[in-house]
Amino acid sequence: MPVIGTCALCHNEAALRQSHIVPSFFGAYLKETSATGHIRAAETPNLRVQDLLKKELLCDSCEGRFAEWEKAYKENAFQAVQDDRFTELEYGSWLLPFLVSLSWRVLVTEKEGLAATHPQFSGLVERTLENWRLFLMGNRKQPNSEHHLFIVVGIPVTMPPDSHEKTLHYLLRSIDAGAAAGSHILFIYTKALRSLVFSPILPASPSGWVNTRVHGGRGKLISPQRIAKAEFGRFLNSRVEDAFRRSISEKQMGKIGEAMMRSPEKTMSSESHKVRRANAQLLAARKNVGGS
Repeated sequence: MPVIGTCALCHNEAALRQSHIVPSFFGAYLKETSATGHIRAAETPNLRVQDLLKKELLCDSCEGRFAEWEKAYKENAFQAVQDDRFTELEYGSWLLPFLVSLSWRVLVTEKEGLAATHPQFSGLVERTLENWRLFLMGNRKQPNSEHHLFIVVGIPVTMPPDSHEKTLHYLLRSIDAGAAAGSHILFIYTKALRSLVFSPILPASPSGWVNTRVHGGRGKLISPQRIAKAEFGRFLNSRVEDAFRRSISEKQMGKIGEAMMRSPEKTMSSESHKVRRANAQLLAARKNVGGS
């Protein structure tokens, strides 16, 4: 039976849909390009999951509103973002609403947790949610905040010596989202495969983000992009550590190996195998440098 409640976006009473926090096509691509055809959540690495996280948030009408921007992103940006040879992305008026819709969904689901851990930000969170909601509803021209899209391009030649051994897997193959808060910082973060969406709330306009900001209307993102913020690097490393804190059991590793052996051609051509092989080479090179 459908759940009747208040739609988080339009505030009307309606049957609520199970809305994806991160759109389902990211998860579908992750499955399609994996060696086994399955995905696993960081919290439960020994269990296969069929889909990405969903919450009862939106009515049919608002779900359809988001679906239009998701469709535009999938058709006009997704393949370019996933390409090792990415150089630029020309975008239309659909991109900013798409990014805001991602960050809005994340902040809606994180609001209660933030109120418990950082109550001093409660008013700011409520104002931000309302600004984003009005923008997504078409009642204001701008979201009254910055939104950035950073694209991870290809396989790096080297990795920092202090980086986590699974950093490459995280950068190229992970789906992650959340709110990050400190004494004087608050931002929303969505990592969907090779795309990283950053929506700062406090400070409202942080420095160090180069060629990443998305504006309303038509525009272009060009490579190289850059995040010249040591603090964000440390945050990323903490997310990698959290993602790989729980290890996969020997039994499940055996099942993964069996699945790969059943379809060797699929395994060898998969994105997950490419990243695994590149990561092994990077770690070996880093070890050799360290030992010389």
